[in-house]
Amino acid sequence: MRPLGLRLQLVLALTIAFVVAFSLLGIAAVQLGQRARTNARLEDAEVTASLAATSLARDGSREAFVALADATLGRGDVRGVEWTPTGLRTPWLRGVTGVGTPVSATSAAGELRLWLRTDDGPRPAQSSLLLFYVAITGGAILLLTYVVLTFVIVRPVEAVTLASERVARGNLEVSVPARGAGEVARLATSFNAMAAQVRRDRDALEQRLRELERAKTELESAQEQVVRGARLASVGRLAAGLAHEIGNPLAAILGLVELARDEDVDEADRAEMLRRIQHETERIHGILRDLLDFARQGRESDPVEASADLSAVIADATALVAPEGRGKLKIERSLDEVPRVVGSSGRLEQVVLNLLLNAKDAMGGQGRVDVRLRRDGDHAVLVVHDDGPGIAPEVLDSLFEPFVTTKPVGQGTGLGLAVCHALVDRLGGTIEADNPPEGGARFVVRLPLA
Repeated sequence: MRPLGLRLQLVLALTIAFVVAFSLLGIAAVQLGQRARTNARLEDAEVTASLAATSLARDGSREAFVALADATLGRGDVRGVEWTPTGLRTPWLRGVTGVGTPVSATSAAGELRLWLRTDDGPRPAQSSLLLFYVAITGGAILLLTYVVLTFVIVRPVEAVTLASERVARGNLEVSVPARGAGEVARLATSFNAMAAQVRRDRDALEQRLRELERAKTELESAQEQVVRGARLASVGRLAAGLAHEIGNPLAAILGLVELARDEDVDEADRAEMLRRIQHETERIHGILRDLLDFARQGRESDPVEASADLSAVIADATALVAPEGRGKLKIERSLDEVPRVVGSSGRLEQVVLNLLLNAKDAMGGQGRVDVRLRRDGDHAVLVVHDDGPGIAPEVLDSLFEPFVTTKPVGQGTGLGLAVCHALVDRLGGTIEADNPPEGGARFVVRLPLA
């Protein structure tokens, strides 16, 4: 139910207050008028009785009493006259006695008693006139009070209310005239100050937003330049690495070809040179194949299943690496029960196998590798930790970039970890490397659960 408005509430409250107040005032006025009239009747009757008693004291004959009583009856509500001469027990009576209000007067000749008509209340005409006057006066005061409150309180408050509604709708260019009662005027002044402060805050916020937009544009431009520079740097490092990895075999091939063309070289040496040329050529072919595999990571989609059992993948990869250690490499596994993860078994096995082979090479083929698998929320966490010499600090930050390797020349292309990083990233996971305090190198792979 919608609450009553301020104007209607004031009208109702004033109406109730004035009806109660002027009703009590009318009743009190009627009662006071009746009491005053009664007192006046009694006083007049006492004066009349005293004069009549004095007159009868001068002439106490019955004829004088009858004449005086007839003259007194009907005047001042006198209904009966009773005179008791001194020495007599039986009073002389005239009119209706014994009923009404008695008024007595005593003289030396006897006692005179006037019987007055009982007052039955105010006359209807007088009461109606009095109540009409009270009603007219109350209505006029009510109307005047309503008009004063309307102009002093109601309209100023309505102006503040309408202005507040406009501000709530987003129109801040409003002001309220400070008029009316002191408290209402202060309310309007406070509202104007609040609206002005809100406008200033809005202007400041808009200015701040414009500055942030400019800063965002400048930041995006700077970020684009940084990305472009990083991209060019990556391309440069890739080209340098590719030139280095392919340049050495090509130089060896050119040298061997020159030597093989010499007629003084015997057939056995020429056959050895051809074998070495073939080896270097296969090496270049392997580098290019790995480079193509790395380039295809962001574009290929796995043609096999969309999820894999990571515990089984770890078991298969461990079974492939363990025989190469010839008993000198110990792989300890601690695998918790983990649901299937996103990715194909073949791709994930390539990641795990690459991490295990890197750990074996870093330890020189002998040492211990701890493989742990656990669940962390909606991810599976694979940790491969070896007890080798760790990762060189100078290559730790760029370990997952192409052609970055710590292996001797000719023993690694530096593309294995880059391929692993690209594959894990495409699956929505992460791969990180660090040197833990207990020594060795640690790789942590986080993969989302299927």
